[in-house]
Amino acid sequence: MSTKKFDATNAAVCKVDESLGLVFGWAIVCKQDGEDYFDVQGDHIPEDAMLRASADFMENSRVSKTMHEGKQTGSVIFAMPMTADVAKSFGVETKTTGLMIAMKPSDPEILAKFASGEYSGFSIGGQRVKDEDA
Repeated sequence: MSTKKFDATNAAVCKVDESLGLVFGWAIVCKQDGEDYFDVQGDHIPEDAMLRASADFMENSRVSKTMHEGKQTGSVIFAMPMTADVAKSFGVETKTTGLMIAMKPSDPEILAKFASGEYSGFSIGGQRVKDEDA
């Protein structure tokens, strides 16, 4: 079992549990230290948009890919949308809000890449629809 500290510059893997074959971490980060979080492409996903998208993702897809491309390489088997309101209702204090997941790679070689640190983030099978101006 290995643990990595969350790095606010990357929606990142926080923990790999090799005995269960699971990778835990943030698939989407909405806020960090109360401020809007922007990913490496400069995109920000508001908590309400993440909540709607993650509900649809878990109901209809749950697919994990490698670097956002190709075939399915795993499944998201646990997901918890951690908005400020959800955290408060559960009595949880957090500096980070977004979508927490546990994914199960379909291949032991992929799990090994997470465990070694070669893979440090997630690629879930979905696509972002750009916001339209009203």
